[in-house]
This record gives sequence, C-alpha cells and structure tokens, in this order.
Amino acid sequence: MPKGISEDAQIHISIAFLIKAMAGVAIVVGSWYQAQMRFASLETRMNDMHEELVVLNSKVASMENKHITELEEENRTLMQRLGIKRK
Repeated sequence: MPKGISEDAQIHISIAFLIKAMAGVAIVVGSWYQAQMRFASLETRMNDMHEELVVLNSKVASMENKHITELEEENRTLMQRLGIKRK
C-alpha cells in the first residue's frame, strides 16, 4: 500500500540548488517582462506610424484634388483660347 505524505515529512534541498532555481526563475520572469515591454513599445510605434500615415494620405489626397482643379482650370483656359466648346 503506498504511503501518503505525512505531516512529519521532511524535504532536504541544498542552498546552492535553491539559489540556482531562484536565479532561473528570475531570468525567465525578467525575460518575459522585457518581451512584454518590447511588444508594448512596438505596438505604440506602430500606432504612431498608422496615425502619421493617415495624416499623410489626407495631405496627398488634398494635394491631388488641388492639382486636378488647377489642371481643369488650365484645360478650360486653353480650350477657350482655341475656341473649343466643352460639352
């Protein structure tokens, strides 16, 4: 019949092993924390880049519309000089 764990059971562990185990846990936790901070930093940078991209797209669209308007006006002027009526 298997013995259960009794209240009087004792565990012997060396101090050197305990220190190594604690250092290992600290390294794993520290690495996880650094990875989380890095991911958060990258996410912030990506959000900033996305916002800048939206602003730039808006500016380019505005510039395109202005340029199209200028070209249409120039075309209208040239057609008037040539005496061509636009339908």
